[in-house]
Amino acid sequence: MPFIKTKNIHTTPNRSLRYICDPKKTQGGLNIVSVNCMPDARNAYEDMKQIYEYYSNRKFNEPMPKKGKARVKLIHYIQSFDPKDNISIETAQKIGLDLVREMFGEDVQAVIATHDDTGTIHNHIEINVYDLKGRHFSSDKASLKKIKKLSDEICQRYGIEPFDRENYVRQPIISGYHEWKNLKHGTSWKQQIRERIDKLITVADSFDDLRNRMEQDGFTFKDGKYICVKAPGQQRNVRLKTLGDNYTSQRIEKRIAEHKKKAFEVFVTSFYNISNGIKIKAGAYKNTSALNRTCGKYMRLYEILGQEKITTITEAESKLIATEKKYSSILQQIQELKDKIGTLETEIQASIRYFDDMSFMQRTFPKKDEDKVSVAVIKEHGFRKKEDSFVLTEQLEQHKSELAELNYQLSSAVGEIRKYKEIVDEYYLLNSGVDHISKLVREAKDRTTSEEWSNMIVKQRKEILSELESGISSPMTVMEKKLMEKIKNLRLMNVEPYEREKVIKALAVIRIDKIDSIEKARRLSVRMRSSAASVKDISKRASFLRRSRDYDDLIEVIRSIDIYPPERKTSEHKKTPPKKNNRR
Repeated sequence: MPFIKTKNIHTTPNRSLRYICDPKKTQGGLNIVSVNCMPDARNAYEDMKQIYEYYSNRKFNEPMPKKGKARVKLIHYIQSFDPKDNISIETAQKIGLDLVREMFGEDVQAVIATHDDTGTIHNHIEINVYDLKGRHFSSDKASLKKIKKLSDEICQRYGIEPFDRENYVRQPIISGYHEWKNLKHGTSWKQQIRERIDKLITVADSFDDLRNRMEQDGFTFKDGKYICVKAPGQQRNVRLKTLGDNYTSQRIEKRIAEHKKKAFEVFVTSFYNISNGIKIKAGAYKNTSALNRTCGKYMRLYEILGQEKITTITEAESKLIATEKKYSSILQQIQELKDKIGTLETEIQASIRYFDDMSFMQRTFPKKDEDKVSVAVIKEHGFRKKEDSFVLTEQLEQHKSELAELNYQLSSAVGEIRKYKEIVDEYYLLNSGVDHISKLVREAKDRTTSEEWSNMIVKQRKEILSELESGISSPMTVMEKKLMEKIKNLRLMNVEPYEREKVIKALAVIRIDKIDSIEKARRLSVRMRSSAASVKDISKRASFLRRSRDYDDLIEVIRSIDIYPPERKTSEHKKTPPKKNNRR
């Protein structure tokens, strides 16, 4: 990925040639090649001086005039290569030489010096503005564009990727000493604005959203031909484009989109990848119902994230918080509505009693508490006859329908809370640093039913018999090889089929759980027995106990063929005390 920039040399061409031909930068002059001049600073200067003065009728080392600029003597190009290209000095020299000859022809006078002192290999190319035939060269935007295009074409011939100009971002330009001093002491307004934009890009949805967030923090924007921004306490506005190529409105939009895409890949894709990871790690258990439910759970969460366009954990947490607030609000409305319904039911009963059960004297001079309540309700609402109280019944029915709607919204909010909480919890579990996939696979294996366990053993048994018939087998551990040899010997011997099937079943169990030691088989057996003791469901307990018995049978088979012989306690012989020497 070569990058080219240019500079015109108006005065002191000898100094410029001495710089690029510095022996310390060119391995003692070995990394210098030239065209139509000598490959050292002094002689190259004399050769170029002779051609320049002959065709221009001016001095090659003329000083800077008092007014205007001096004429261009040399054109200096710098061709830098990316360290990722892993380019050698010899290849860089060839590329520089080809570039000079194809761009300026065979009559050009040029010096190409390859430097590697900065850690990045780059060519310094200096050409005389006049060639041997008097043709004049100039450096402008058109010629720079042409040489950049030619450089990319030449580099592609050498297998080097061309420079990506569309996505290239220049570093912010320091306009002067004052700005450099402020940057050094941390008091630069521009740097303060840059840092705030960089921070908000990770949370903003668009440039307008970023702008609103900055305005809330006290920054002010001014629209016009160029968008300007001013930090809190700053006196003058700053154009966004002067902050650097990375801070124009178009570039900020692009950076926000790139961050969203990256966040989506990190956050959302992790839920999709875990399903595949579980399937791979499950091995023979990959088609069990428990494992399919576990994988289905993560695929469901992945689909939810896609449907609701949740791209970051921050968005998921925001939705969870918003749903919890909604749940609390609905719960409060339900409680208020229940209180209103209770009040209305009491008032309806009081109005019925007033018009149906109470006499004129009771209405006029109420003595009982119930009568007083009924009279108070009628006076409060101003009812004259019984039909007037029917409005309370209508209000009650309306409140009951509203309560049913709120209960439905409450159940929906509960479902959403569970959904978002599950997403947040699973994300933090996946990124907790613990091997969460292994835990999920182990839990799914423990939920395998007896029927599924039998089917896996039958499937492995068929594969073992097929390997015995064909004589072709997959790579096996030491334990598997011993058991396979035992099965072959039992087939040759006239033994009971039960004995042979017992060894085949043991090998099938080893392949299902990838057991490579007797200690692992013992741990699995103990775990199955403890799981059976902790469950109340009879079918689950029977499944655990059956698998425990199968692991015990496996241990017995392994012991019988002496793969792992039982540990024998060494008998401790009592040491006879030394005879006493009675001799003095």
